[in-house]
Amino acid sequence: MYALVLFVCYLDGGCDDIVVDVFNTEQQCEYAMRDQRMRHGGCYPVEDFIDGFWRPASEYSDF
Repeated sequence: MYALVLFVCYLDGGCDDIVVDVFNTEQQCEYAMRDQRMRHGGCYPVEDFIDGFWRPASEYSDF
């Protein structure tokens, strides 16, 4: 299973990771990301997201 995660970074420097939806396959997740035209986000295995073994939103910040 894959989580579609949206990265939101604020002007004060803080960032949040928001799970938009969960999908059975990575292809379904990537299709939903393209369909919603998400620029700052990604598809991650749910287990990695829950365990924290992935890159937080602050690493993708434009600031």
